Amino acid sequence: MTESLSEAVRDALAVLTKWREQRLPAEEAQESFQALKARHPAHWMNMVWEQETYGGTLHYDLLVAGETGTYSLSYCADEETPWPARGLQRVNESLVLRVNDEPVFITEVVTSLDHAWSTLHVGRHLINMSLIDQEIRNSGLVVTDEELAGALLGFRRKRRLFSVEEVERWMAEHGTTQVQLEQHLREDVARQKLRRQVAAGREEEWFQHHRADFERVQVARLRVSHQDEAWRLYERLSGKPEQFLEQAQVDFLERGGTGELFATLRRGELEPEQAGRLFSTEPGHLAEPVPSGQGYELVRVLRLLPARFDEATREQVRDVLFEQWLAEGRRRARVEWFWGAAEAAEVPAISL
Repeated sequence: MTESLSEAVRDALAVLTKWREQRLPAEEAQESFQALKARHPAHWMNMVWEQETYGGTLHYDLLVAGETGTYSLSYCADEETPWPARGLQRVNESLVLRVNDEPVFITEVVTSLDHAWSTLHVGRHLINMSLIDQEIRNSGLVVTDEELAGALLGFRRKRRLFSVEEVERWMAEHGTTQVQLEQHLREDVARQKLRRQVAAGREEEWFQHHRADFERVQVARLRVSHQDEAWRLYERLSGKPEQFLEQAQVDFLERGGTGELFATLRRGELEPEQAGRLFSTEPGHLAEPVPSGQGYELVRVLRLLPARFDEATREQVRDVLFEQWLAEGRRRARVEWFWGAAEAAEVPAISL
């Protein structure tokens, strides 16, 4: 190695160390690299860099051409991943993500999409699925044969599969086997048991602290497209609330009205403006029109119901506590996505 090349290599290594110490962003590192090249015009140089998908740290390498080959220069701090180990995580093309070092494969993703389709965020669902499965294994939850038989019976009733032949036909159409179906149902039962275990003993106390959210109002409601139309109906019917149902019938027969006419609404599920209007309206009267989806709702309040801690409420509280548990698990989890490093984000997929 010539003295000129040795000097260029030493200078390049010093630059790499400085970039790491200063944690330079890519734009500033590029400017510094141009200055390095200008100091050693006799030697070809290039800079390569990458950003970790999770963690966001930048890693720089410098290439310096010698007489018979090219030197690849790299500096790695003790707490970082060295260059030779970068990229080794891509061990399986069917791997979608890893949560706390536990892999989630594409086959599991496809199976879970049927359950996730109605949720807003498929990416979040995949992380939840992995966290739940990890906790089931770690806690040693066991599904008994009786619980599995009950789940299978519920599955058949829900899909109206009343004979062995119908079950076999369903499995053939969905490309599954009896063993796979039973395993899927066993996992469903285990998740429900985990949900109850996470919330156990805390439901009633949580309810007492959030009692107002469980107050209910029973209503009859009309959906209209435009604000002006909603207010015209309100002014016409507010003095004659008994004609509300007649108007609902007209709306259904003449304009093909959609949606449920009668509903029981919980305060905690409503937008604050909507909840304020409905719960401040005397039973038998109309509430002022409120935005709903892409239109408006005209609502007649039928009855106000106080909050009560019954079995349905217990189930709702369990859902809330379980979601809080999952949110905390997501916050603490180490999540690595494998579907495109450049585009990857903390939770990169959204189902609209």
